[in-house]
Formats: sequence, structure tokens, C-alpha cells
Amino acid sequence: MFCENKKIAYLYSEIANSLNIYFQNTMIMAIKIAVLSQKGGVGKSTLARAVAVEYAKHGWNVKIADMDLKQRTVATWNAKRLDSNYEPKLEVQSFANVKDALKQEKNYDLIIFDGAGQADLQTLEIATASDFVILPSGLSSDDLVPQIKLAHELRKKGIERRKIGLSLSRVGASERELKDAQEYIELAGYKFLGRIDEKTSITQAHDIGRAANETKYESINKVVDEVIQNIIDSIDALAESVEN
Repeated sequence: MFCENKKIAYLYSEIANSLNIYFQNTMIMAIKIAVLSQKGGVGKSTLARAVAVEYAKHGWNVKIADMDLKQRTVATWNAKRLDSNYEPKLEVQSFANVKDALKQEKNYDLIIFDGAGQADLQTLEIATASDFVILPSGLSSDDLVPQIKLAHELRKKGIERRKIGLSLSRVGASERELKDAQEYIELAGYKFLGRIDEKTSITQAHDIGRAANETKYESINKVVDEVIQNIIDSIDALAESVEN
């Protein structure tokens, strides 16, 4: 899924090194991606799992920090994955606080924070510690408005706009609805990362410990992969801005 001009060797040596220089004040030892939301049911854990799997496929040592101690969605999912012996294997651990998760960053190339399904003080802590923040949303205003509000709040607290991107989840067949949601995100001033469709095959994949980019259908996997590539490109852009 990684484009030919973005080989894993380049990604790790150039992007990781550049980001470590850029974020030297926070002593980064792993790239950190946050997947956050104001509310549950917007595809947060779906995206976190897919991103983790894709990076792990390309040799990255990845850890998902499941910050939702009530749901433990990703931790439960990974237990199924391990039982089925699926590759690549992932490490998932539940954490009560960000500080404990960060203690492990020296052991990993990438840490993905799967935040709890509400915005609180910990949401800001995760965003501040992360190199890139993803805010997934459904298509309806009930989902989009709170996520854009969260993005604005993060900006007010010092998170750079270029470190924030929004994706759309559970997208149906209406192209107009998709276009309107994308325009809403972009008019608010944020990067649109792509979409993950509402598909039974994704639910079925999750049920057996696979991710949204590991379904039986390559067409579905490809759409998810496009979101992940946009995330990679966003991190790449941060690195390039340091070099320039």
C-alpha cells in the first residue's frame, strides 16, 4: 500500500528522523498518531486498527494505546487477532493515562493512541503528545459539528492546524452527502484525509480480528488504504517542512 516513492526505508530514516528533530523539545522516540473524537460511533477504532496494521505490514514496530478503559474495543479485537495467529501481529495495551503510554515509546517506531469516546483533559494531553491528530467523523451534522468543534478547541490550545486531519467513516452510497461533508471539513480549514465506507465486510473482518484494510474485497481495502496513504503524506509534509 505504501507508494513506490515512499518506501518504508525512506519513511523511517527520513520522516522519523526529521520529525524527531522537529519535535526535539518533546524528546520523541517514536512517531505518535492520535485518533480522537468528541463522541463514540464515528469510526475511531476502525481507523486506528487499519493504520496500525498497514504500518506493521511494512516492518514498523507498532503499539496501539487503547485509552478507553470502559470499552477496550481495540484490546478485545487484538485478542481475537492473536488467537487466530494473523499477521502482522500487533501489540495493544490499555492505559489509564498518557504518561504511562509514553514511557514505552523508546521500544516502538509508532504509537497510535485510540482515545476514549469523549473529549476531556486526556484528549488534549494525547493531542499535545502526538505528531499527527486524526478526527474521524460520520457524515451527519451530529458527528461533523462536534468534531470540527474539537479541532477548533485543539487549535486554541496550541495544536497546529497542519497537525490535524479529518476522515469520514461509515460512508454510504450518496456522493452528494460525501461531497457536502468533505466541503464542510475543508471550509473549516482542515485537511480531508478520505473516507471509509459502511460495509458489512468491514464489520465481519473486525469480528474475527482483522482490520478494515484486511477484508475479503480488494476494492474495499483500497479505499481504506487511500486514507492511510494520506496520513503518511501528511506526516511526510511535516518532515519536508523541517528540511526546508
